[in-house]
Amino acid sequence: MKGFLHELQLTIKDLFMNIIGVIKTHELGFANAHDPGHVVVLVGGYQASVYHFIIHRKEKLEQAGFNVFVFDPGTTYNRSIEDLARELGEFVQKVLNASQAKNLSLVAHSMGGLISQYYLEKEGGDKYITKIITAGSPFNGTRAAYLAAHTKAAREMIPNSKFLQKLRTNLRFSDRIVSIRAKHDQTIWPTSSSVLEGAKNIESSVTGHNSLMKADEVYEIIKKELS
Repeated sequence: MKGFLHELQLTIKDLFMNIIGVIKTHELGFANAHDPGHVVVLVGGYQASVYHFIIHRKEKLEQAGFNVFVFDPGTTYNRSIEDLARELGEFVQKVLNASQAKNLSLVAHSMGGLISQYYLEKEGGDKYITKIITAGSPFNGTRAAYLAAHTKAAREMIPNSKFLQKLRTNLRFSDRIVSIRAKHDQTIWPTSSSVLEGAKNIESSVTGHNSLMKADEVYEIIKKELS
């Protein structure tokens, strides 16, 4: 219970920081867009997921030599994952044009992994995406989504939802996905829902859903997989 309350407190703090606009995410990365090096797009998910990327991952990945952009899906509560995947596709094209790169990698948190997978499998992303690394993504849904079933995005993450059934049909590129999951995750019920058949599945010792994007252990896995 103590760990859950701490995680909830961090989530509320991060959501507040995102709402007041401490960091504007919509143009992050384009200042160094001329660099055609290894391009990485960070893909946020439900709630304030983008904020975690900005604070905890963007700068460190840039210091490691990656050219990093941030896809901010904005308010996702009542938007379909399919629509968000199409917007990701438009953003990828913008990044490729600006950086003059031919392909790139995606690093996604939570629902961002479903956005990325749908783009890869259903929206032609296989032409441009070499690898997707996800952290805490409910590829098989999460029972926690029932708690927010009044929102469209959460309903699509309920196990065996119509969206997930459609996404799982005729998967061809799962071998390009690395799925990292926490040993204990209060948002992904059960944690095995992050296991994707055909992908490289890695269990970390991290406790907590948002902690996945803050933990050094997960960062080292991401950096290794990108390299």
